[in-house]
Amino acid sequence: MRLPRTYGLVRSTIMINRFVVLFLFFTGSLFSEEIRKLPNDIRWVGHSLEYENLCRQIYQQAWQEIKKQSSKAKGKLAIVVDLDETVLNNNSYQVDRWEKGMGFTQESWSEWVNQKRAVLIPGAKTFLDRTRTLGVTIIFLSNRMQYNLRPTIENMKSLKVWNEDDLFLLRENKLDTKKKRRAEVRNGMARMDQHGPFHVLAYLGDQIGDFPTDEKGAFGVTQFLFPNPTYGKW
Repeated sequence: MRLPRTYGLVRSTIMINRFVVLFLFFTGSLFSEEIRKLPNDIRWVGHSLEYENLCRQIYQQAWQEIKKQSSKAKGKLAIVVDLDETVLNNNSYQVDRWEKGMGFTQESWSEWVNQKRAVLIPGAKTFLDRTRTLGVTIIFLSNRMQYNLRPTIENMKSLKVWNEDDLFLLRENKLDTKKKRRAEVRNGMARMDQHGPFHVLAYLGDQIGDFPTDEKGAFGVTQFLFPNPTYGKW
């Protein structure tokens, strides 16, 4: 039986339509995957060997300088260390906020802190353990709010980087700046009254605001700056 000429045309049309559907499905999947792809800054912190080794390098350099200075310095010795993106890695918080299409809020940040899910910056534990052997007090000076001190310590205990001799100066309110708290450490005032003044050998942080000066000559000697491309005042 001879089929009408329109049969071949219909069959060809169906095959073309199937091809188009498959093509759109495939390219659509690729496009969706591209949309879900994390921004470079978050992926770099979470997955790159460059980030990991930079952090280890900075900690190693800081250890060498602190060890050298501690043998000459007098008085009660301390180092002042920021927490977030210096000791504690909060990249999972950044991922979560990006996936939700939202930015930072104090409420979401406090919720994250209470989840105690932060992990360690590469090299942090070795550095802190070594520094404590020198008889140097570690003062964690962070803009985490004071009411989040307990979950912060519990998170650090789970990571085995907390020590009972460590001191914490978290933020009490908006007026409680890091500059103000650094002065308390040096002068033994206010919250540091019972401890007395400290001779600070080094400052470690991921933002310029973590340091008493922005003089280039201090970095790598008494100030050690960690990479953080995900947030800051730029």
